[in-house]
Amino acid sequence: MKKFLLIILLLVGVGVGGYFYYDNFIKEKDVHYHAGFRVYVDGKLQDFSDIKYMHYEPCSEGDSHHDEDDQIEKAHLHDKVGDVVHVHRDGAVWGDLFKNIGYKIDEKKGLLAYVNGEKVDGVLSYPIKPYDSLVLLVGKHGDVKGYLKKAVVKRHIVEVEGMSESCGD
Repeated sequence: MKKFLLIILLLVGVGVGGYFYYDNFIKEKDVHYHAGFRVYVDGKLQDFSDIKYMHYEPCSEGDSHHDEDDQIEKAHLHDKVGDVVHVHRDGAVWGDLFKNIGYKIDEKKGLLAYVNGEKVDGVLSYPIKPYDSLVLLVGKHGDVKGYLKKAVVKRHIVEVEGMSESCGD
């Protein structure tokens, strides 16, 4: 009887340990957060609210996450909102957003980037974090403080989070 109980306890322990390992190391974590951004080229604000920059998914029942393109899921735009990025994969960087919306950043013109008001170098490989606000200046620009005052604020990002994402759910 003791051997039977020991075997049962061992099996339960292996099962619990296996579940813990799967849940923490194997299973893909749900990632979904947002950040704001503004891009100015030679002092002119770029408008990314056009449909050509948007990511749309077909509306269907059930979980279709297994069919999604990992690159596009890293960073994209929804619902004709051109200043809030949606992130669905770990490790997304600002360069992923511009790649996914098909917008070429002309680094030869010179880049000046600020995240949350702090200057950053190598912005295209800089990680996108929840509620970050990027101001990217490409080429000629005036007073940096003026651009930073127009940065996307958290309140706006939170408002966008409350909107539907393409399918009205």
